[in-house]
Amino acid sequence: MRLSCDVEMLSRGLASYGMRAKTKPIRSSISIGRRPGASSSKEGLIFLLVCTAKDRNGTKFKLKGNVEQIFGKFVQNGKATIRLKEPAKDICISKADPLQLKNILSVIKLGHLDRNCDLEKIHLTTLNPAKTSQVERLPTKMVVHSRKDYPVTTNFPKTLESLQIMHCKLKKVDSRILELRNLKCLDLSNNNLAKLPDSVGRLNQLAELKLANNQLDRIPLGLLNSSLKHSLQALDLSGNQFKMLPSQLTEFTNLVHLKVNDNQLLCLPWNMGQLTRLKFFWAGNNKLQFLPYSFTRLALEEVDMFGNGFQGSGMFPSTQDEGYFPSFVEIAARAVKKYRLMYTERDLPRILIQYLGLAKWCLCGKPCFQPYAQHCSQFSLHRVAHTVAGLDSAGSTTAPVQGFLCSKDCWQRLQSNPNAVWKCSRR
Repeated sequence: MRLSCDVEMLSRGLASYGMRAKTKPIRSSISIGRRPGASSSKEGLIFLLVCTAKDRNGTKFKLKGNVEQIFGKFVQNGKATIRLKEPAKDICISKADPLQLKNILSVIKLGHLDRNCDLEKIHLTTLNPAKTSQVERLPTKMVVHSRKDYPVTTNFPKTLESLQIMHCKLKKVDSRILELRNLKCLDLSNNNLAKLPDSVGRLNQLAELKLANNQLDRIPLGLLNSSLKHSLQALDLSGNQFKMLPSQLTEFTNLVHLKVNDNQLLCLPWNMGQLTRLKFFWAGNNKLQFLPYSFTRLALEEVDMFGNGFQGSGMFPSTQDEGYFPSFVEIAARAVKKYRLMYTERDLPRILIQYLGLAKWCLCGKPCFQPYAQHCSQFSLHRVAHTVAGLDSAGSTTAPVQGFLCSKDCWQRLQSNPNAVWKCSRR
């Protein structure tokens, strides 16, 4: 039984004197077994062996009655600490396979308790020096730029933190990639991907996702509702076939970089102002006619919207009659958006999910689906960005911004003071 992981040895004796040795995790191999020549009937011969590249023979630690405590709260993250009595050391384990780590901790407990009857059921090998491949540090970065370099007969190293696969004509995401739980950067640009699996959301450490120059036209709901909304900081969807971006994308509030240029976008999500940490936004060469009002709440470093078909402004055309009252469907949908209730395709019919995706946001900050009225005004992008690329060949930096009103009260408030449009309460 052997486990490859990072190990840091901490001496508790130094801590009692207010000192700590300068150590760092070292790639190691941990195994449990018996001394060479020992029989299974003898007692006290179960040892923990820690081998490193500098010491492949390793250091043995007796297990019988020698384990003071095992800290396994983060075993699912491949982390654990084994506290020994003699010597007074803490063996800190990290970057281990969670399943293998859980198994080896179970055997350590049996060895400590001297449960020979249970140990007999486990195949314990004789302790031998580690091989070079077992103690060398596994790669954390991998780049594949052609089909001939794509791993077909071998697996991706589970320690990968950055994976770039380009120009390989991939039509779907390899399921082996979805098992790389340590991935922080995934680049699948310049392939032939037509859709993404929901299981991409299982990569909960992912901070950068680059999907430029593929054939994508939608983001799966499973990904939008995954933990990626908390971890993702950079998203590149440029050079695809998107006509709309889902409103759930604005729940990815840690996004700093967002690229959606060279698509077929007709509009941006109405609640885009939720992306309060967004600093770099590229949406050039699309078919945008106006920007949502919530865009005015952003604080960007750079924005590029060159090559869109922005239209002029209009003066508050009413879209509802005086006796308009929202339907029960709209009232329920407003509550779902207002309180940010979670839902999946198992909870609601697809037609209602599509309806929720059409939510618009009033200047007062409340959601609406059948707005009482709408307005369109010119807005200088310099008010939200430090660096602005010209919108056309003339270098214009002013774009139309469209807003919606949820009620007659908001309509009358805007009519009485049109110059206060940009001072309405923020969502």
